[in-house]
Amino acid sequence: MTSIASDDCIIRSAPSRSCIACGHEGVELYEGLEDPICGTPGRWRMVRCPEPQCGMLWLDPKPLACDLIKAYATYHTHSRPARGAAALGLSALNSACKLTSRLFELGSELGRQRRRLRTMFLGTAVAGRLLEVGCGSGHFLNRMRLGGWQVQGTDFDPAVAQRVRNKYGLQIDVGDLAALRYPEGTYDAVAMSQVIEHVHEPLALLKECRRVLRPGGRIVLSTPNAAGLAHRRYGRYWRGLEPPRHLHIFTPSALAECVRASGLHVELLRTLSAESAGIYRASDEIRKVQGDNHSGAAVRSIIRSWFLRYTEYRQTLREAAAGQDILLIAAK
Repeated sequence: MTSIASDDCIIRSAPSRSCIACGHEGVELYEGLEDPICGTPGRWRMVRCPEPQCGMLWLDPKPLACDLIKAYATYHTHSRPARGAAALGLSALNSACKLTSRLFELGSELGRQRRRLRTMFLGTAVAGRLLEVGCGSGHFLNRMRLGGWQVQGTDFDPAVAQRVRNKYGLQIDVGDLAALRYPEGTYDAVAMSQVIEHVHEPLALLKECRRVLRPGGRIVLSTPNAAGLAHRRYGRYWRGLEPPRHLHIFTPSALAECVRASGLHVELLRTLSAESAGIYRASDEIRKVQGDNHSGAAVRSIIRSWFLRYTEYRQTLREAAAGQDILLIAAK
């Protein structure tokens, strides 16, 4: 066992040598990674599964589950940074780019991706009982409630859960899904958006999701894609790495293997580019701060991020695994 940082910021860690998807021992990909989002003390090592059909990434050593909460002390779910005039101007530019992209994407597959993500691809399903694991802001759950679903959420963070309760009046439970012990066969759908990469034991979580699903129920999840174009472009500065909070970073094949191992049947597996502009912009900033400082001015970075989003989408038409995010739907 090793320790990272000091005093009450210590995040202890332990070796994590084998791929959870296929069992191969990892080979070093990046050494000395720093937390670019919250500045959590410590440096981290990312390894990759050498099996070409897998390609899973994970931290080795991996933070202990009981200490990982320390990496979320200043996470975006806790507070919003104050914005000055320059930041507001950049935000306005980004909003203009977003509006322009939506106008150009009317009727396109990329536009449909964006719209379907608002309901996690459940918009055409018959409304029933929905559980969101890792509810974050609560926007998705509230949107689904307005669409006729009976909704419920979980989050590991008490402050986040209370904020969602106060804002929307939703039932949000705090804690690990298995520890909450929901009755078997309770839900028609379980949703996890950008959650499984944060989880210490993804296979155990997937099995618990299967247990609480009704027969024929579905799990729908999204997660960063280690095989995507953004990771290839930015390498160790890719926003999707996010050490030490992202413990496992999946490829489409690795995620499908884990889902099948949990006893679920994969119905849909694809990659998406709808939300990748922010990842390109954040990766530019990380490279500027930590790396070669070639990212250039913030204005150029914003414009480039929307161009790269479209470039990535075009690449997915030729190479299905190129998108920033993996979307998977599986049935019990």
